[in-house]
Amino acid sequence: MKLEDFARQLPQNFTEQEFVALMNQVIDLKKIVDLPAAERSALFNGVQYLVDLIMLAQEVNGELHTHQGHPVVDYRGPFIPHVLVRPEGVEMDRSALETLGVGEAEKYFGDE
Repeated sequence: MKLEDFARQLPQNFTEQEFVALMNQVIDLKKIVDLPAAERSALFNGVQYLVDLIMLAQEVNGELHTHQGHPVVDYRGPFIPHVLVRPEGVEMDRSALETLGVGEAEKYFGDE
């Protein structure tokens, strides 16, 4: 499956498991941790490029939202508690590499 097919097939009201199952059709998510560092870095660069391109497209099309004058990026997929988003003082937990983020948000934020 191509990434653009993921976007077309993801239901409007999807579950975390549906999200992960469709992403796994684009790329084997569990293999990412075992990629050689250079390949993982190249994959990160490709994904970051897509994020930047999509954000520019959203900005151009008037789709970005702001809160108190700051841009807000909408994300509805499973929570992956990495160093940039994990609450301060919380230790790294490798279990998200197994769960692929399904159910992780509840561990950190409850049923918000």
